[in-house]
Formats: sequence, C-alpha cells, structure tokens
Amino acid sequence: MHVPQSEAAARWRSRLTAAVAPWWHTALLVLLLGSVSFLNARRTRHGGLGAHHVQLYATAIVSEWVLFLLTWWGLRMKRIPLAEVLGFRRGLRAWAQDLGAALIFWIAAVMILAVIAGVLRLAHFASAQKAVTALAPRNGAEMLLWIALCLTAGFCEEFVFRGYFLRQFSSPLHRLWLGVLLSSLLFGISHGYEGAAGMIAIVVYGALFCALALARDSLRPGMIAHAWHDIITGIALVVLRHAHLP
Repeated sequence: MHVPQSEAAARWRSRLTAAVAPWWHTALLVLLLGSVSFLNARRTRHGGLGAHHVQLYATAIVSEWVLFLLTWWGLRMKRIPLAEVLGFRRGLRAWAQDLGAALIFWIAAVMILAVIAGVLRLAHFASAQKAVTALAPRNGAEMLLWIALCLTAGFCEEFVFRGYFLRQFSSPLHRLWLGVLLSSLLFGISHGYEGAAGMIAIVVYGALFCALALARDSLRPGMIAHAWHDIITGIALVVLRHAHLP
C-alpha cells in the first residue's frame, strides 16, 4: 500500500519518543566505525587498497554483516522489531513503487553529487577518485564478488545508518533534523579511505538517503539505490580502465 509522504513523515516522528538502543551500545558502534575508518584511511595513504581484491572484498562483506548483527543486537535490547526498522511493504506494487523511487532518487543524487564534486575541485580538495579506482574490480571473478559486496553494503549500511542511527540520534530532542545531521556526518566519517573530499560528498549523500527513507517510510528504496550505485560505479571504472581512459 502506498503511504503518502506526509503520513510517512508523521509515522517517523511518532517513533522518536525513545532511543532504539542503549546509548552505551551506540557509543560502541561509533567507536568501532571511527576506528575502522581511521585504519582504512591509513591503508589508503600507504597504497594498500590496490592489491588482493578478493581478500579485501571478502573481508569487507564479513565486516558489513558483523556490523549489521551488532546493530540488530542493540535493537533487540530495546525490543525493537526488525520489520519495523526495515519498513518493507509486501506485494509487487510495493516493490515497483520502491524501484521507481530508488531510480528517481539515484538520478537526482548523481546530479547533486556531480555538482558537489565540481565545487570541491574548485576549492582545491583532492579527489577521491584514486582511492575508489584502486578498489574497483579487475576481472570477472572480482566483479562477481564486487556485486556481492555492493548488495551487502546497500542492505547493511542503510539498516545501520538510516534504520538505527537516524532514529537513535533523533530521539534525545525528538528532532528529525538532528538525526539526519548526525547520522549523515557519521556516514561520511566512516568512509575515511576516500579522503576529505569523498567524506564531504558522502555526508551529503547520507542526508539524501535519510530524506528518501523518511519520504518512503522504508529502507528498501535506499538499499536498492545504494547497491546499484556502487555496482554501476565498479562497472564504469572497469570499462574506463579497459578503454584506457583517465
């Protein structure tokens, strides 16, 4: 069943009366994300992302699911149902609506991110393209594992940042804007391997995903858009590499 945007937003606001997990648990997740991001940023500076892609992708997939389980553990302590956080609606019509919302969102987000990238270049921020290119798959086997990683990241990261942190950070003052701001900042910080420019763009990207989750009252459109954005990015980089383009 389609949920009007105003009704969806009202339903989100009605859930902001209490935290979805203990705050010590939130602090643990923030510390974990910050530590991993710091280590990945150091690895990027030392050129450690360009080798052993199969091992790198497999480790990342396992890490994403560990993060998902840790987050779910926090929700279970507050007896928050997983289905409530995900907001998945059943039926082909609901799937079609979510696919359409994801496509429209992705097209708009790509244009916004392109503008942000241009502004950052004018401000002389280093591009994140080198780090992302180093991560891109190089053959068919790596591409299959890359797709698995993208699907995993789309599901797990939307659950963690838009399902958990958005609601958790909104709860102290019952303010959605606070949840959007803090969860998006944390989303950007967690991508330290992309450098300062990449993290700034990802903060904005995270805020856009928050808006999509609030508008649809569901994480599924964001999961779809998140996954296929990463998949298409990998495919595009492979094509550019084989075409010997910059």
